[in-house]
Amino acid sequence: MPDLDALLWVTRTVENHSVVVRASGELDMLTAPRLSTQLDFAEAVVVPPAPVVLDLTGLTFLGSAGLSVLLNHDKRCKSRGSRLEIVPGGTAVTRPLTVTALDQVLTVKPDLVGGPA
Repeated sequence: MPDLDALLWVTRTVENHSVVVRASGELDMLTAPRLSTQLDFAEAVVVPPAPVVLDLTGLTFLGSAGLSVLLNHDKRCKSRGSRLEIVPGGTAVTRPLTVTALDQVLTVKPDLVGGPA
């Protein structure tokens, strides 16, 4: 079995009342549960209406299981009066979001400049 730490690295911090989750590596069916668990923790501690910010600038691959995690957690954040803000970074993330039109459904931010909104 592959070393999940080598495939996806995830950190979680609190910045400006928001919870920021940063993911680097590959987000696929093997690693998606790992990100989902970190987003569960983030959603539990964020105080609405502050957002959960998901920084994906370090991803090198985003598969369909990863897209499903984004959609599910976006719905969960909205149901709790918060929101999931996604910072996609490069084409490894922007291309799947655009091709699936999820960039029109999810809250996508260009960067983290100035901190989370």
